[in-house]
Amino acid sequence: MIRLFTAAKLSIGQHVYANENQVHYLFHVMRLKVGDKVLLFNGLDGEFECEIIDLNKKAGVFMPLAQTREQSVENGPVLAMSLIKKDNMDLVLQKATELGVSEIVPIVARRSVLQKMNRQRAEVIVTEAAEQCERLSIPKISEPMDVNTFLSTCRADEKIVYLSERGQTNGTVKRGEKVCFAIGPEGGWTAEELNAFESHKTAIALNLGRLILRAETAAISVLAAYRFDVFGE
Repeated sequence: MIRLFTAAKLSIGQHVYANENQVHYLFHVMRLKVGDKVLLFNGLDGEFECEIIDLNKKAGVFMPLAQTREQSVENGPVLAMSLIKKDNMDLVLQKATELGVSEIVPIVARRSVLQKMNRQRAEVIVTEAAEQCERLSIPKISEPMDVNTFLSTCRADEKIVYLSERGQTNGTVKRGEKVCFAIGPEGGWTAEELNAFESHKTAIALNLGRLILRAETAAISVLAAYRFDVFGE
């Protein structure tokens, strides 16, 4: 069954209105009609089976019939991802969502290929990924920031795990900890950025092995390892 995210309140019997993109997708692409069912979620009220009670070229209305899943807490890690080439960044946004991150912080590193990000496009990507993978929430996407600004906004109880391809691992991380993984750009962190991480009281370095991974590969690998608690073995 098709799943869609909505910003609207969800409760049985309360009409929910489709947005323009949803109308186009349901009417023109999927060729659904009045009486067909979809699943809606909003990150707050759980997931609901809904009936389409009106659908045309310009508008769509859903009627929530029953709650299929209650809202659950999804306390995934934070991913602080240096901006990389657009297609590769799109891949990271999608896979990070599937791997359960709670927030994505775009980092403008000194060696970042890009200096800005289309946040609206990024939000579309993570929303579609959440719809597909059956999450009940959408990852938050922060405004891009440099390393020092990022570190100044980190919580005191949050462990910062920065990937260092040349350094040595100097700590441990286990699933369930409040953790943020920081991934450098294609050219790696500068010496100044590494010093900033090393000086942060909750930061630890993590080396993923002898092979040098691309930034997008490193991000996906470390999130998968955390999800399946490989670091805790």
